[in-house]
Amino acid sequence: GGYIAAELSHVFHSLGSRVTVIEQADRLLAQQQDELVSRTFTDLVRDQWDLRLGRELTEVSGRPGDLRLTLDDGTELTADTLLVAVGRRPNSDRLGVAAAGVETGDDGRITVDEHLRTTADGVWALGDISTQVPLKHVANREAEIVAHNLLHPDDRRTMNYDAVPSAVFTRPQIAQVGLTEQQAREQGLDYAVAVHRYADVAYGWALEETDGFCKVLADRRTGRLLGGHILGPQAATLVQPLVIALTSGMTVRELSAQPLWIHPALTEVVENALKDLDLEPERK
Repeated sequence: GGYIAAELSHVFHSLGSRVTVIEQADRLLAQQQDELVSRTFTDLVRDQWDLRLGRELTEVSGRPGDLRLTLDDGTELTADTLLVAVGRRPNSDRLGVAAAGVETGDDGRITVDEHLRTTADGVWALGDISTQVPLKHVANREAEIVAHNLLHPDDRRTMNYDAVPSAVFTRPQIAQVGLTEQQAREQGLDYAVAVHRYADVAYGWALEETDGFCKVLADRRTGRLLGGHILGPQAATLVQPLVIALTSGMTVRELSAQPLWIHPALTEVVENALKDLDLEPERK
């Protein structure tokens, strides 16, 4: 029920396969996405995929092309192919890294410092084997950092993971950066939240997009952006202004009022979500 399962379910369904998703949680993308995004996405794909939520796979029998799956409630399903997408772990245990003096953490990830150096002199690591955020665009930036640091040992750069965006390339598309509302709530933050629908801006209305939305969270006192979540067409593109604001420390008022936002463009859904936030009055 995570993003890998969601993306591949979308691919195979689009190619004509009948897809059944078995997930222990009561909704898809529950651990990774904002609660509103997760609930909305789950409801939207119910008609596309056979969802078995709150269930666990207990037994697999048969052979490829003729599989029989048993769930924890005794239900039996048949399938041609079984895709296991329950997570991944580094394969450092198969690389013999300890022999080279390269240390790993309890989770198997190779230990690196802020410059991406391992504990062995002259050995650097990047990507899934070491990163705390196993995403391709994160690995791309880590590769740039390592390349620079190898060539400029007296001017090393550091890797920053404070505002890492991510996207789920399904239909609907999903993108996010920063905190989810459940994380803000668990941290006891004083936050404001606003949701603006695609259908309430000109481009979204023209698309007849009735499900898409942009949700933003901000610190009610400082006006700093805490998180942004978009579900709908072009989500992975629309989230970028929010990534820039979170990275640079811009307030939501600065982001919504200083730049001009093109009309009629879909970015207006982001602009209007920012304007909808109920923040404390600015102090003179």
